[in-house]
Amino acid sequence: MNKQKVITIYKVLGLELIKRGINFLKTAFHLKLKQTTRTSIQLLLLNKEVPSSKILFADGTYFFTDIETMRDIIKFDWTDKAKYVKAWNDCDDFALRFKSHMQERYGITAVGLARSVDLKDIETGKHIAYHRANVFIADEDNIMKFWFLEPQTDKIVEIKNYDELINLTGWLNKLNLFDF
Repeated sequence: MNKQKVITIYKVLGLELIKRGINFLKTAFHLKLKQTTRTSIQLLLLNKEVPSSKILFADGTYFFTDIETMRDIIKFDWTDKAKYVKAWNDCDDFALRFKSHMQERYGITAVGLARSVDLKDIETGKHIAYHRANVFIADEDNIMKFWFLEPQTDKIVEIKNYDELINLTGWLNKLNLFDF
């Protein structure tokens, strides 16, 4: 067999393995997606005191699941396994990858980018850098809630108020802009 045929077989087989793997994952998590609207998400975020100018939407309808299923999906997602490489595979790449994985693999679209997160030193409160992470909608006890995810570590916390400082990884995260 010539080299080109082998390469073609690898491409076809690789694509088939990915498609079957996604089907295995969907089956394993027994997903029951729930549907919500842009307006419902806006109201949820406004109740968290998020200024409407800080929320961007691409769609009018979004799909989500419960927090326990999300925690399980996040546990088995491999976004956090990637090696951090400054300016090549850094925070924005982790956040974009996680958002894409959720939509592509599970149809979960109520995942957004937390953009321009202000990282602050935990002791001094001084600005360190800007950061990108994820936010998502998931329900808990049938109540829709807003969550912050650090995709590099899989750490999650419920966002109770837009102005709170979130400590997940040894620095403080001050939220800014959300892009769904």
